[in-house]
Amino acid sequence: RITTGTTMTPSESKFVCDDHCGRLARWLRFLGFDCAHRQDFDDATVLRIALDEARTILTRDHTLAEKAMARSIVLLDSADPLDQVRQVVGAFGLRVSSDGIGTVCTVCNLITDSVEKDVIEKRLPPYVRATQQEFRECPQCHRLYWRATHVMRMLERLRNAGILP
Repeated sequence: RITTGTTMTPSESKFVCDDHCGRLARWLRFLGFDCAHRQDFDDATVLRIALDEARTILTRDHTLAEKAMARSIVLLDSADPLDQVRQVVGAFGLRVSSDGIGTVCTVCNLITDSVEKDVIEKRLPPYVRATQQEFRECPQCHRLYWRATHVMRMLERLRNAGILP
């Protein structure tokens, strides 16, 4: 259920997940979407963040949904995170592609920066160092991102769920 009538473009898509939607937040971040979430977000925090930062609330909590009636909210139908991603993408007509992968830190929700291999080479496992050329790094936690087999497995899951073509 959506209590907003607006359609958002991907660049306008800003979400906040309640404390029960952490896996959804990570999937949305993996796809390059801005999705605020922390396990310690209570309802009041989610409502404040939604209002202060003009974010759409994503929740399965009917009580939170009732409190948020005047705000943009998606009341999620499923407990499955990929079903939830499909619902959010469909609700707003978001364009999902593999281009966004790795552009948002799945932990910090910050835009990652391109980084040269020679700058991070010592931090890379030998196989990654030998096989990968493009890297991104979170400016806060310094987590590194590259497109290896784990990304291919996640893309396959998204394709099987009908989220990616």
